[in-house]
Amino acid sequence: MHRRILVAAAAAVVSLAITSSAVAASSIGLPAGDLRSVPGTVPYGDGHAVPLKGKRPAWFTRELEQRVDAADGVPLAAPPDAPMPSEVGIRPGSWMLAPAGCTMNFVFGTPGNYSIGTAGHCGSAGQPVTLLTVAPGGANPVLVDIGNITVSRNNGIGDDFALVSIRPELQEWVFPTMAFVAGPCGSYTGSGAEVLAHTGHGLGVGTGGTPRAGVALTWQANAYGWDGAAAPGDSGSAVRVTTGLQAAGNLTHLVVDTNWLPSFIVGTRIGRMQQIAGQAPANSALC
Repeated sequence: MHRRILVAAAAAVVSLAITSSAVAASSIGLPAGDLRSVPGTVPYGDGHAVPLKGKRPAWFTRELEQRVDAADGVPLAAPPDAPMPSEVGIRPGSWMLAPAGCTMNFVFGTPGNYSIGTAGHCGSAGQPVTLLTVAPGGANPVLVDIGNITVSRNNGIGDDFALVSIRPELQEWVFPTMAFVAGPCGSYTGSGAEVLAHTGHGLGVGTGGTPRAGVALTWQANAYGWDGAAAPGDSGSAVRVTTGLQAAGNLTHLVVDTNWLPSFIVGTRIGRMQQIAGQAPANSALC
């Protein structure tokens, strides 16, 4: 009896999350209601996994994207319709506009040789990456091609990560500290109940790069899951645990599968991300 009540309650939570995500998806041109028709959705367990990348904003036209690419790393002033980003420079939580509407995760490497991650389903190797950000010391939003994706793994939950090599002339723009929530300070390798925090650009709930929290109860070798708030555009977000501000992994999908309850937001664990990157995530200067 108690088990049925718990399952019913958890299912109600997932239903609410799915409904919220469906509303967000429909408002950016993705199908509402049955999210199985969202591009990139795949069967998973007893349900399906929905990637949480977003649609490009209307003001970021193909012509503007071409101008950014042609500028070859020189920042261009964002158009008047562009919102003011909440992040400065290149850091965990930065807003990716191309090749997909996603969020950047952890910085990898060492000073002068930094790279930065996102979700693998947000782009393929060789593609240039454009951010909307504020230049260090600046006051207005700019668009900048930060470099190309050097490696991308888009193999579903637990193996979804891409690494972007940052241009030498933009290395001084890089800050390993996560926007708003601080960290990371090392990598989390445990499997207990943990409070998580992340900053992403999911539509509605993540407008401007809003920080959010959740509770992780599901830990697998390469994947993990939690309950919280996420929407299209959050894909790639850096996630850290409260314990020691350690890096937990990234955010990649919404999972509709009762086997994951009460978790329904999932990502790739930091250990797997580090294997793909071939280097460790850089610690925050605040550690």
